[in-house]
Amino acid sequence: MKTLTSNTGGKTVRVNLHFPESTAKQIKEAAAIRGQSVAAFIREVVSREADRVLEEEKYWNLSVQAAEKIQQLLARPPAMNTLAKKAATDLAAHVHIRS
Repeated sequence: MKTLTSNTGGKTVRVNLHFPESTAKQIKEAAAIRGQSVAAFIREVVSREADRVLEEEKYWNLSVQAAEKIQQLLARPPAMNTLAKKAATDLAAHVHIRS
């Protein structure tokens, strides 16, 4: 494969990629199906996956303190107050269990 150029915030940097022959063939076929160049296809796919990984890291990995707080809340949930009971009743009115 050729050296690819990626656009990162206006500045262009070059990244050298090496793939096994079978993977390179898959990439070429997929790019052709999408009507894209191999470079454009790889940029799109890698960028999308990088976004997914970063978002997963941001939203799903908790600090030790946050994890401990959640464990405490689950172990000792707060008492049901009037607003919580109303919210549960309202929710139950919209939930239909299918058998």
